[in-house]
Order: sequence, then structure tokens, then C-alpha cells
Amino acid sequence: MNRIVLIGNGFDLAHGLKTSYKDFICWYWKQWGYRLLHGLGKEESDGLCSFVIKDGINVPNWASAFKGWYFKRDNPFVPWDETDAFSEAIKDRRLCEFTLISPLLQRIWKQFLLGWVDVENEYFSLLREEKMSMDKGIVYPDFKELNDHLDILRNSLVQYLKTESEKGAPEIAEIKEKIYHPIKEREISVAFKRLLDKTTLGDVDPNVIMLLNFNYTKTPEQYAAKSSKVQVNYIHGKLDCPESVIFGYGDELDDSFKKLQSMNDNECLRHIKSIRYLESDNYRKLLEFIESDTFQVVIMGHSCGNSDRTLLNTLFEHKNCISIKPYFYKKEDGTDNYLELIQNISRNFTDMKLMRDRVVNKTFCEPLT
Repeated sequence: MNRIVLIGNGFDLAHGLKTSYKDFICWYWKQWGYRLLHGLGKEESDGLCSFVIKDGINVPNWASAFKGWYFKRDNPFVPWDETDAFSEAIKDRRLCEFTLISPLLQRIWKQFLLGWVDVENEYFSLLREEKMSMDKGIVYPDFKELNDHLDILRNSLVQYLKTESEKGAPEIAEIKEKIYHPIKEREISVAFKRLLDKTTLGDVDPNVIMLLNFNYTKTPEQYAAKSSKVQVNYIHGKLDCPESVIFGYGDELDDSFKKLQSMNDNECLRHIKSIRYLESDNYRKLLEFIESDTFQVVIMGHSCGNSDRTLLNTLFEHKNCISIKPYFYKKEDGTDNYLELIQNISRNFTDMKLMRDRVVNKTFCEPLT
């Protein structure tokens, strides 16, 4: 028996890296603060939003606005913080015309203010709405513009994650133990147990382990470096090869996808993950792995949301899948996200009876760390 470990953003977070979308968006606005502090024009734009100094304001450029031409500080020797500069710019409507050019960034901004951000979900929501608006004869931002905006965000995300990953993430003994831990007999699905000779039942060490990395960082590498039985599959690409980074949506089970696919416009599918997988051999390696032997799926820090639904359905309902064991997140108040994780997992199944048999119940699961 083999094992596939689904590694999501929670895995990096458990290692102390600030890699959530919320962290990224905070960094994105901070970068804007830096840009305003040093901008030599009255207008600054990155294609997603723009900051324009209004007419009639006697300020030659953005940099000078923060050097006493407009904003006054009690102590002029105290340098501006990037976050403060950004906040002052968007708050002062007499000085600045702040415009969210991109509908995608508008969505993200609203979610950010509410405390939760999922860039890929917001992207697919707009992709679906674009199709619906075209059906009704309404002109909404076209597919190309939406995809171009996502490209800008993706490039910024790669830049941010490179900076964050350089901080390093030391190996965690507790996580290493879970990666190599034997497959317990009690975790194997009832349907699969019937197929086994009773003499072969019992706890089994996995033969080969694939760390299926949905992140772009190298955090999993340290758990595979000293073992020939562990391999890392960067299914969504690597930071050191930005053109390989897959960022978009992958839910072919959604009815909206079928409608998008039927349109004679390749822009509809530019950022569909299941198509982008064909740009490398990582997906083929995964298929070869799951066809080679029976396997257990272990979930570490992956939310199992719909943005990866196509791939997860392939794994979860595969004939060789013997069980799905989620490691959940335990909060400071003592509650956990096990039920939420199971709800997400269920959406990746078309056969709910199969789901209830394969998913390991909470009694035999535990927190990631």
C-alpha cells in the first residue's frame, strides 16, 4: 500500500510561514504604500487599481506628498510606514482618486474587509457571471481582461511567496511522524477490507509516499530529503519556475464549467487547472502512482475546496483508494474544523455512500500539530 499526502496552505502555516491569501493581500497593499512613498508621478497604477492626485492639489508627485508637501507629521524625522501611507492615501478623498479598476480586486477587497479571502473562488465566480451576463446580452468585463487581472495577481503572489519562503521552515518532528506513520487497519474502508485476505490485515507501513504539494514552496522537501520512499510532486508548479505556477480554478463537476467549455472562446479556459496540468508531466506522474498500487490519502493543511475539485474527485473515488484520513486544525478556543473539512471533502464525491466508507471518522483522526 502507498500513501498520498495532500499538502495545502495549512501545511506552510503550521511551519510558521505567512502564506494565506489574507497575508498576501496585506503585503500587496503594503507594496502599494511603498510605491506611493516613492512614486514620481501624479498617477500610479498596476492594472488592478490606480491612485491619482486630484487636479488643483499643489503636489508635484506622490513621493513629495509624503515629504511635507501635503501630509504633515508632528515629527518630520520619523519615516513613513508603508501601511500608514496606503491608509492615508485611500482615506483622503480631497487628495486622491482611488479606483479599483479590476472587478476581481473589488471582490477580493470586500472579502478582505470581512476577514476572509479566497482569490481563486472569486475568480471563478466572476468567470461564471461573465458567461451569464453574455447570455443576457449584458457587457461585463471580458474573459481576457479578467484573466489578465488574475495574471497580475499571480505574479504578485509569486513575488510575495518567494520573499516569505526565504525565511525558512524547520522540520517539525510531529508532522514527520504523521507522514511516515503506518496505515492502521481501522482506517481502511469496509468495502476494501472485504477484498483482503484476513491473514494480511493489520497495520502496514506505506511502501511509497507521494507528497502532493498544492503549494509552490519547498517546505515538503525536508521530509523527503533522506528517504528514497518519499517523493514530492509539485502539482501546481514551483516558485523558482514562475511560468510553471498554476493559479486558477479546477472544478469540472460544476455545471457552469460545461457551459464555459461549450463556448468558442479559449479565454474561458485559460486558467482552468485541469487543462493547465498538461503543461508538465506532474499530473501524469500522479496518475501512474495511483494506478500502480492501492493507496491511502492523508490530508495535511488542504481545505479540499472546490477550486481543486477535479483532481480530488479523481483521487477520492479511484478504485485503488483505501481510505482518506484528514488531519484537522484545532483552534485556541478548543474547537476544530474537522466537520468543515469533511463537508468540503464530501463535495468532491459523486457517490456519498463511498465517501462515508472511505473517510476516516473523527475518533481515529487528530490535529495536524
